[in-house]
Amino acid sequence: MTDQNQKALIECQCGKCALTIADKAATLFLRCGCVDCRQALWWGHKHGGAEPEPLPRLFYLRSDIVDVAGKAYMKAYKLRSTGKSTRIYCSQCYSVLGVDHPTYQNNVFLNFPDHCTNHGILSRALSAYLSMSDYSAAIGPLPTEDVPLFVSTDSAPERQRFLALPDVANSFKEPSGPPSGMTLAALIESLGAVTILNLAKGDMG
Repeated sequence: MTDQNQKALIECQCGKCALTIADKAATLFLRCGCVDCRQALWWGHKHGGAEPEPLPRLFYLRSDIVDVAGKAYMKAYKLRSTGKSTRIYCSQCYSVLGVDHPTYQNNVFLNFPDHCTNHGILSRALSAYLSMSDYSAAIGPLPTEDVPLFVSTDSAPERQRFLALPDVANSFKEPSGPPSGMTLAALIESLGAVTILNLAKGDMG
């Protein structure tokens, strides 16, 4: 049985839906310059969600969901059919509750705490800036923290350098055991067909 004190709630901003996760401590904190993160958050903002920052904060939490509230208000989306990230939005306020990607191996899921209400422990130090090939001073402020910066992880050497960061290695690995509840991927599957938005890459209109 999970200790109640270890749990944390992730709620949408209108209160219609929420996830209770078994471990409230984030395992990893990144900032991402990729165009897909910006596009997904801007799409949600156009439908009523929070306005995104140019370099959004990405926190990763163990993919172990022990309770789901308001499942009828949750919808899963991909930007394009070729996309690897699947995002769960609240269909009423367009908060983003969680993001799954094959790289996470069902061990963690991504959360944007500025686009929901995250009651977890988000006190981890920033580990890296990611996907900065999609970012420039014309988009927003440039990085200032003294942490590793990755222009892209498309090349094998850069991907290995990124995956070798201790917090990244601890997060993007196979789970040590089965979850006490369900993974975010299992929740996405239970929501039915994923909606494909068919957005042109980089289109913020």
